[in-house]
Amino acid sequence: MTRTLALSAGLMMTLTSALAEDKLAIEGNYLQNQPCRGNNSDPEYLRVKITPQEISYAGGICSIDEMQQEGKKYSIRVTCKFKSGTVLSDNISFIVRDNKTLDMVQKDGSYTAVLNRCPS
Repeated sequence: MTRTLALSAGLMMTLTSALAEDKLAIEGNYLQNQPCRGNNSDPEYLRVKITPQEISYAGGICSIDEMQQEGKKYSIRVTCKFKSGTVLSDNISFIVRDNKTLDMVQKDGSYTAVLNRCPS
């Protein structure tokens, strides 16, 4: 639950038009900390979906408030609403790796994950 809460908090952002094209580098469906099988048998609680407007996962939905990009690093400010009703703002960073994975770190380092891209 703590991991899911932290993931939500760090995943949402609104892109400026200048970053919209680059955002496509992280937009997609992912699985936390394990490779996707690609046959819809992956555990629902590990699935993460990133769109230009939000990041959704089993624990809730995070709206993307702001995003900055430096090379392959995306720094994102999000507001997350958890299934419990709790709302939290946080900062998360993603680093795009060459092997179609994202390294995710919550601002204070309290949660990290590797997001593995799933087939479309």
